[in-house]
Amino acid sequence: METEHAATTQATPIRFSGNASEYFRIWIVNIALTLVTLGIYSPWAKIRKLRYFYTNTSLEDGHFDYHAKPRAILIGRLIAIGMVGIYWASGYMSPVAPFIVIAVIMLSIPWLVVRSRIFQLRNTSYHGLRFNFQPNYADSFKAFYGGALITVVTLGFGAPTAIYMRNKFVANNAGFGQTQFVFNGRQGEFYSIIWKSIGLAILGVLALMLILGLSGGLIGNSTSTNVNSLYSAASTIVLLAFYAAIGIYVQVRQRNYVWNTTELGDSSFLSTLSVTEMVGLYLTNVLAIILSLGLLVPWAQIRLAKYRADHLAVCLGADWKDHIAALNEEGSALGEEVGDVFDVEIDVAF
Repeated sequence: METEHAATTQATPIRFSGNASEYFRIWIVNIALTLVTLGIYSPWAKIRKLRYFYTNTSLEDGHFDYHAKPRAILIGRLIAIGMVGIYWASGYMSPVAPFIVIAVIMLSIPWLVVRSRIFQLRNTSYHGLRFNFQPNYADSFKAFYGGALITVVTLGFGAPTAIYMRNKFVANNAGFGQTQFVFNGRQGEFYSIIWKSIGLAILGVLALMLILGLSGGLIGNSTSTNVNSLYSAASTIVLLAFYAAIGIYVQVRQRNYVWNTTELGDSSFLSTLSVTEMVGLYLTNVLAIILSLGLLVPWAQIRLAKYRADHLAVCLGADWKDHIAALNEEGSALGEEVGDVFDVEIDVAF
């Protein structure tokens, strides 16, 4: 589904200009220093990686940038390690204490989501102007725990509503300068995506059972232990690959739908990821990484970033240049002081 702007305005593609050989040097140094420092360098490694990918991503005559400080990420990770330590130590104090610690951590998830999005977006800029995220803790609680409650009460059948609520919350509270993103999607499409994926999973499993059952009957006559072991391993790999493909289907369909129903002021977005192309991309990436003993990880990451960029465009409004100029006057200082240390990955399509 495309927005009205996407249908009537020419789409301007996002470009990614990174290359594997250049990024390989950053990647190998990051790994070496992370190992030598026993992981302490990992925040600096993450910043170097993100800055490379962001600065090589552009739209029209401007590029993106990442401004986070490694020290903030390091402190956040130390706090996370401290929380794990508290959980571990609490078991020696009381049998109930670990459950109390888990309950506190679970209750803090909506707060952590907001703080992590603030950290990520306020440290991201385009044309020198920062993105932002509204500290809306009440809506975060509703989106994450309200959605979880709906899922439990409906015995899982309401899970698409929970997914819709999370994506809507994250999109509607994000902004660029003084302008907020607006998500116009509907719950029904998430139900369609999830139920179609379940249907595909059921049909696929039945087909695999039939094929494996027929071939297993033939192989079962073999007295070779090695043949039976290879058959069992191959069956497991095929099943895992199939479920991975279903996961990619859900990821691609949700990403396309969320971007295609999101607007920023008078501009909209057009995401055209292909399920079959993404499955092929992941498959060849995994094979390349395995066969190269991990040395082609940078090549795989560059391929994925380029493909995603090539299939995401912005349908710019007629006054886009004036819009940028006005925002730079009003909001150029936004996000200069990021009082947060939480760098947590949140799995949403936006």
